[in-house]
Amino acid sequence: MKFELYNLVSLLGVVAFCAIAWILSSSRKNIKWKTIGIGLGLQFLFAALVFMVPGSKSIFWWISKLVNVVLDASFEGVVFVFGNLTDTKTYGVILATQILPLIIVFSSLMGILYYLKIIPWIIKMLARFIFKVLGTSGAESLCAASNIFVGIESSTTIRPYIRKMTRSELFLILTVGMSTVASSVLAVYVTFLRDQFPTIAGHLISASILSVPASIVICKLMEPETGKPKTSKWKKVKLHTDDDPKSLTESAIVGAQNGAKLAVGVGVTLIAFVGILGIAKMFVLYGTGKHFELEQLLGYIFYPFTWLMGVGCNDLSAVSQLLGIRLIETEVPAYLKLAEISATIAPRSLLIASYALCGFTHVASMAIFVGGIGALAPEKMSELSKLGFKALLAATLVTMMTGAVAGLFYCGSGILTGS
Repeated sequence: MKFELYNLVSLLGVVAFCAIAWILSSSRKNIKWKTIGIGLGLQFLFAALVFMVPGSKSIFWWISKLVNVVLDASFEGVVFVFGNLTDTKTYGVILATQILPLIIVFSSLMGILYYLKIIPWIIKMLARFIFKVLGTSGAESLCAASNIFVGIESSTTIRPYIRKMTRSELFLILTVGMSTVASSVLAVYVTFLRDQFPTIAGHLISASILSVPASIVICKLMEPETGKPKTSKWKKVKLHTDDDPKSLTESAIVGAQNGAKLAVGVGVTLIAFVGILGIAKMFVLYGTGKHFELEQLLGYIFYPFTWLMGVGCNDLSAVSQLLGIRLIETEVPAYLKLAEISATIAPRSLLIASYALCGFTHVASMAIFVGGIGALAPEKMSELSKLGFKALLAATLVTMMTGAVAGLFYCGSGILTGS
């Protein structure tokens, strides 16, 4: 691998994002530097396996090809229900009839894999690894591992432990929830970018995995553990489930129903937040006579952080605005916009943006996670509410660090094509 200037800038970015988290720390004297060092090391090790090991590009190509085959096959159910409305050539992109239904299909598929004990086995193995290597509590480790496969539902896997969680543990489960994406939603992003970025599926899976140790690093810098977690011993931790389906058919149906709730939630959130943003722009236009683009303003704020991720100077404005869009309008329109501009930005910028946008890191998600976890443990609602904005900031740092790690190990456009 030949390191160039922008690779070194990405390395500077990793250090800078950690430094920001340290500056915002609630108790610097309690930071466990061993956990921080191991967390960073795991990110670099995994990224090296993804970008540098001979044959890794071929593996990503086959993973992406498999996901694309499954996407194409699953689309038959969407066509059966919505008919011609799924034709993008005639009607363009319609989220409600072409994209969001895929969440239902993949949630049903995940339900089947969960019933077959495949997903629970992977979660337990990964959680045990996180617990042993990074020194997080059992409940934290289990929730972090679950987030790679599910979204807000990951908090239900640790429901019995939430009431007795420390502030540091609560902060981590909020942050890791907002800095990763559920597998069912990941399929949506693949549909946006697979034509321009053939190996996107493999890289989005990579981004979601990288975000787990990154979340632990940022969280344990910003909110170090100062208490005594109740699940400090692994034998006290079990994967909690509510009303497990009794058959394969029931698991598919329950998974589809949960996917439908998620798809509706995504659609409703987009309608509300984009609509409110439109109203705000209207008032500003009538009051000042000038058009106001909040995403553009946020883009200016993200400008230096985008540079720190290692994005080239020519693409700084475009990628910065994507981060602004994600923060306000969710990651769905951000990925849609990335697909639109993918041909006009450098391959390096496309890769970094794909990693940096891979997370539920937006205002709506903050409210969903605080409310959802608070509903499971009402006595913790006040503390969760106080941690909400800080967790959103932490999740933003996590996703930008993930983008910087991808930029650090980027070594050519072949990564995007699998060639």
